[in-house]
Amino acid sequence: MFDKFKNAADQFKMMQKMMQDENFRAFMQHPKVQAIFRDPEFQEVVRSKDQAKIMNHPKMKTLTTDPEILQLMTKIKFQDLFG
Repeated sequence: MFDKFKNAADQFKMMQKMMQDENFRAFMQHPKVQAIFRDPEFQEVVRSKDQAKIMNHPKMKTLTTDPEILQLMTKIKFQDLFG
């Protein structure tokens, strides 16, 4: 039972850490990223927590092949966030 709370707390801490990174914030605040996260269909996929489904969703694939978004993503120092 308490594992759920620990997992939620860990996720919250990770999100706080990511939001401190200016490049991650720029990525998350981009209108194209905001649009996909507001999409009800995509929100349902995200709630599934199935990484394969999320990454293979057509809207995510479109987003991850967008040159503008890719440029933002390359600036995020994931090793610092997850290292």
